[in-house]
Amino acid sequence: MMGSYLGLIELVLTALAVGAFGIWQLRSLKRDMKARKAREDEEARKQDPGDT
Repeated sequence: MMGSYLGLIELVLTALAVGAFGIWQLRSLKRDMKARKAREDEEARKQDPGDT
């Protein structure tokens, strides 16, 4: 009886761990994309300073 509950608990904990890891990776990716965009915009501004 207890074995079936342990399997269910393991399944739920694994699903939570995978979900948390996925959310963490997506947030990290979004942050890095934002930083890259800001860096590219800054480089574009430095290359064309007469456009301001």
